[in-house]
Amino acid sequence: MDNSFLTWLKSAVIFGVVFGLSGCDKLNSSKSTNTATEEQPKQSQLIEQENTSKPSRTLLTRAFTHPPSFEPWFVRYPEQEGLLRDLYEGLTAYDPEGKIVPGIAESWHTKDNKTWIFTLREGLRWSNGAPLVAQDVMLSWQALSQSNSPLRSYLAYLNLKNAKGVLEKNKPFKSLGIYAENDHTLRIELDKATPYLPEMLAHISLVPQYSDPDYPVTNGAYMIESENVKSIHLVKNPYYWQKNNVAFERVAYLPFIATKLSDFDVVVDVPEVNADLQHFPQLCSYFYEFNLNDSKVAKADVRKAIASLVSVTNIVNNEIPEAIPSSYFLPKAMLNGQDSRWEPVVAEQLLAQNKIDEKHPLHLNVLYDDAPLHVNIAQRLVGQLTQSDMLRVDAQPVNWQTLQTKREKGDFQVIRSGWCADFNHPMAFLGLFYSKSPDNKNGYANAEYDQLFEQALKSLNEKERSEIYLKLSEKIQQENLALPLFQYTTPVYISPTIMGAKKNSVGVIYSKDLWRKIEN
Repeated sequence: MDNSFLTWLKSAVIFGVVFGLSGCDKLNSSKSTNTATEEQPKQSQLIEQENTSKPSRTLLTRAFTHPPSFEPWFVRYPEQEGLLRDLYEGLTAYDPEGKIVPGIAESWHTKDNKTWIFTLREGLRWSNGAPLVAQDVMLSWQALSQSNSPLRSYLAYLNLKNAKGVLEKNKPFKSLGIYAENDHTLRIELDKATPYLPEMLAHISLVPQYSDPDYPVTNGAYMIESENVKSIHLVKNPYYWQKNNVAFERVAYLPFIATKLSDFDVVVDVPEVNADLQHFPQLCSYFYEFNLNDSKVAKADVRKAIASLVSVTNIVNNEIPEAIPSSYFLPKAMLNGQDSRWEPVVAEQLLAQNKIDEKHPLHLNVLYDDAPLHVNIAQRLVGQLTQSDMLRVDAQPVNWQTLQTKREKGDFQVIRSGWCADFNHPMAFLGLFYSKSPDNKNGYANAEYDQLFEQALKSLNEKERSEIYLKLSEKIQQENLALPLFQYTTPVYISPTIMGAKKNSVGVIYSKDLWRKIEN
């Protein structure tokens, strides 16, 4: 390894350890790390200190409901990303509606969806004033590949050239498919065509990180002003490329402990039920999966009959009312206006056409995990299915690990499943039915589907790709390849005085996009 990389990797590890301890372990301590012996102020007193009698146009107050993390490689909860996205910015970012926009890269282009050229903005700087150059991004990704972060596998998920060999230590880290051609140009090479690469690059693990561990240096709209046992204070980064559009000068992150929602401006993943909450849709679908290698559910008409007996609205309204009931496999934001169409289906007729009747019923084994919510949902699902005398359902609860093992081995007939996308693009879901995908566990293999999927990967025409995504989604729907029930949501509180936040499918709220409306 060359010296610059060794310095980078060592610095990254130190940065993670230092701030992992200060950001997480301190929250469990009743004392500050300062030498002062006086008792820390109570949460209510702290909020009173942060909030004046009149809402401030310069201070934004946010809550953290999980221990905060300063290390993008070790994020565990989506809510922790709010702080990190205030501090860091990658090649691409999200706008308030959750759509991909340029970040530190002002533009990009490709001729084959495999080799991409990203051009960084002129004059980029770190929060200490040092120039931010393409090599910083390259070194960050290389260091991630050599780290012990669970997110390092995302490099292979990107289809980044040689990522698999680098992660398995079979190839040198320098062979990773990212190259700094000069200070402002990055070349990213992939093993296979990936037209949705820009959407994937907004992932929090891919933000550039500074190499000097002596003090935190960031490149986002904000930088760390101070942090202690009870709060984290950010101040506007004077070197951020879009600093003139950032309204709040300071952002205070405080723990959500026995306090009122109205004490904050923004709370993501609220741990309580409240009428003032909004529910942001997640890119997470909850569904039951058919094993298409099982002869009893291999026929599309049989699956359609089963699906026609299920009321997703009834299940959701009674068990998880904050979720979004849906009979579509893709999240609503990815359907491009595709609306649910009611189709009259007589389950008994479809089953009878497949030689299934009361004397020769269809026996189904429904496998699900034994956590209370999943048990309740499964019981309602089974109750709806058994309304037909042509079905006999064996409900089988198992622990989560057993469920995953059985799914991995294909040892199921109908199984509780789910999928959360790491990026906001239909292909994150459509790939589950591509026969060559390692994530395809239901045995679906269809030449037409595969051909359309591969055509979308190669196409350089966005309109053509969108039309293909729609065709693939409709094929999933028409063949009832899965039994969707709902889309997860995240409970969010936003003060009535805060403007600029929009309900989006990625659950991202950047502090830089917000401002306060104060009535005179």
